[in-house]
Amino acid sequence: MIDYTLKIRNKVTSRDIVVSYRATVDNDQKDLTTGEMKFDLGAANVDYLTHSQFVLGIVETVILRLNPSCVLDRIEVDQSANRLKLQIPNTQEFRNYIQEHHLLKNVAQTAVANGHRAINVSISTPFKLG
Repeated sequence: MIDYTLKIRNKVTSRDIVVSYRATVDNDQKDLTTGEMKFDLGAANVDYLTHSQFVLGIVETVILRLNPSCVLDRIEVDQSANRLKLQIPNTQEFRNYIQEHHLLKNVAQTAVANGHRAINVSISTPFKLG
């Protein structure tokens, strides 16, 4: 099993929105996959790009690109310092999306009571000064 972290970065300029992602092996920083999407600020569907479904779509894309031995255990979203922040999915949204899209086998889980399993993926936004 290969545990990995998905880092999503959002950068907004006066002309463009650039969202990039990078999946790396935990404790190794070896890239498993990377990608970038660039949108013209005037033509982009900002409502969609700032909705949690956009972030969840990136998560699904990465999961489907990697083989089943790769298990997502952490998501970090690095926000733009200015406007147009990505909406981070809450725990319930994330859990529902993973279940509805049949991706449970691709995310970290822990055993809980009665033989059930709980999704154990942390989602964080690094704090930056300046």
